[in-house]
Amino acid sequence: MSEPSARRYSGRSVDEWKAARRERLLDAALELFGTEGYPATSVERLCAQAKVSTRHFYHEFQNKEAVLLAVHAQVIELAVRSTGEALRQAADAHVGERIGAAVEGYLRTIMADLRRARISFVEVVGTSPAVEEQRIAFRELIISSVVKIGEAAVARNEIAPKDFRFLGLCFIGAVNTVVYDWMLADPRPPEKEVQTALRNLAVSLMVN
Repeated sequence: MSEPSARRYSGRSVDEWKAARRERLLDAALELFGTEGYPATSVERLCAQAKVSTRHFYHEFQNKEAVLLAVHAQVIELAVRSTGEALRQAADAHVGERIGAAVEGYLRTIMADLRRARISFVEVVGTSPAVEEQRIAFRELIISSVVKIGEAAVARNEIAPKDFRFLGLCFIGAVNTVVYDWMLADPRPPEKEVQTALRNLAVSLMVN
């Protein structure tokens, strides 16, 4: 005799309802953390925005910090995917083009949505040890990509050996400062203008 099928509500399984509920909470976190800020957003506010009860909130997340970690992880995933795709498409190009493609792939993802930019460059900074650990891990991932691009370019005799980790740290510092200033500027400069300037800086650091 076969086992009974999973219970369904309005055509959805329990797991589907849970997944949809979690997604609504993450969407609410992106909106509220990315506009009003993480400290200003309570669990109750998140639940009201997501139309989820506080009881169900704690079925999905241990606390508000866990939501920030999850929504930041989503931003990271988008950035990594976009940057990786840009590098794959430019795999056979000169190192300057590969660097430029990677920078543009990353910045397009972050700057296309001010909420993502605010979460990445403001809300996660120094929030808690766990959030800081995730932020630093992503920074190290970016630096390792810079080192790989640089070492591959040296192997191709495109550029001379350099301290690529140091250059990666310099570039990340520039991105953090420039994008933060761009977010606050009124009127805000065109995204493409800022992206082009940062692209040119990255190429200059690595190639010249």
